[in-house]
Amino acid sequence: MPKKDTLQLQIKNIPLEVETEGLGMVELTDLVGQVEEYMNHLDTVDTLKQALATALHFAIENYKQTHLAGGKRQEEISRVNDLILKLQHTLSANQD
Repeated sequence: MPKKDTLQLQIKNIPLEVETEGLGMVELTDLVGQVEEYMNHLDTVDTLKQALATALHFAIENYKQTHLAGGKRQEEISRVNDLILKLQHTLSANQD
């Protein structure tokens, strides 16, 4: 099995070895910054609770974004299908 690419990062001074999954250092550093910023705004000093609340927050954001994108995609497909039907109707009417 090929070795996965990993980077050493820190969140709240806790070292983590993270699989890059195709992301570069800039992207991962930005994500670390977003996580730390969110964790710093939480009302608890318990790092585990901060980590869980942060993980849930970003999971919810991802879920909403994925489902909203899916809904928009369905709207676009529906519009394209409507245009195809109109074009087919217009072409068949012009051939008569």
